[in-house]
Amino acid sequence: MTYNYFPGRLRFRDPILRDTEIRNAALEVVQLICPQAEITYKESTASILALYPANKVNPDSLQPLLPLLLKIEPKIRFYRPNKKSIILEGIAEIKSQVEKIQS
Repeated sequence: MTYNYFPGRLRFRDPILRDTEIRNAALEVVQLICPQAEITYKESTASILALYPANKVNPDSLQPLLPLLLKIEPKIRFYRPNKKSIILEGIAEIKSQVEKIQS
């Protein structure tokens, strides 16, 4: 998966995002992190772009998510349909952590 980040803008690309269930789970997390984000998905490049007010998201507060992302990253990189449930579980774990951070 490719990530591009600048304050106020996050783009990530990967063919796995063409899977509707995985894409929707990822979008839920992004929306949870910043409800004001304007999120678009581009099928031709399998990419999600989130534009958000930079002052609404503190990148340091998201640091605890890094180990969780690193845990599912190899499964995304070498994706096979039998890994889908593991990836969805990983995204759910990230979502749970985001909810804890925000409360």
